[in-house]
Amino acid sequence: MGFEADGIVFSYGDRKVLDGLSFALETGHFYGILGPNGCGKSTLIDILMGLQKPQHGHIRYRGRPLGRRRRRDLAREMALVPQNFYINFPFTALEVVMMGRYPHMPRFSPPAAGDLAAVESVMARTGTLPFKHRYMTEMSGGERQRIIFARALVQDTPVLMLDEATSNLDIHHTLALMDIVAEEVRHGNKLVIAVIQDINLAASYCDRLILMKDGRIVDAGATAGVLTPENIHAVFGVASRIYTDPYTRDLRVSFGKEAAT
Repeated sequence: MGFEADGIVFSYGDRKVLDGLSFALETGHFYGILGPNGCGKSTLIDILMGLQKPQHGHIRYRGRPLGRRRRRDLAREMALVPQNFYINFPFTALEVVMMGRYPHMPRFSPPAAGDLAAVESVMARTGTLPFKHRYMTEMSGGERQRIIFARALVQDTPVLMLDEATSNLDIHHTLALMDIVAEEVRHGNKLVIAVIQDINLAASYCDRLILMKDGRIVDAGATAGVLTPENIHAVFGVASRIYTDPYTRDLRVSFGKEAAT
């Protein structure tokens, strides 16, 4: 078991963002979290990462209360690829990816040969090796995002969380990185939890979906069961048609050009 949540409530001041969420997230699955802007998706990721604490409710990770775990221990268990990553210092791409190894290294110790090999391997897999000596401040937004992806992968954690992690990427690099993540789930029995705006991208890669609206879960479960015209209308307010694409054999959603009434 990965996460178990019971009655999670979280507010920013008087604005309730999460309203009584209960769910279970199991290892070996790729979960997609979908919903309108402001429905609480990113806040839920922050809570699962232990970056925020709910005001009410309980959340467990591997059977233990999440709030009782030390930050360094969590860093060996969970990695995050955020939507935006700002850095104002001239670190090279190699230095930033190496940061993903820090939770596994003794304090104040230099990287070992195994750490260097892991970084080299992940940068090769993600296509970032050619610019390993370039400074982050001199890269495009898409190049920086690929480096942050590599940093999370080299952290080598059982749980990987993606918070709109492909929003700055072109389609080629989006598919390449999502393929890597899906492989981690299939062959590494990892748990991936991804906030995704592109419903069709989620349908291609996620075997489980969580649909959210106004801080609540509208539906959750296997992708084929959750991805219905009724749920799309309830969450996004648009008409849609669900079908299996003959080329990819994935579920696809076509939308009406006008918002449904």
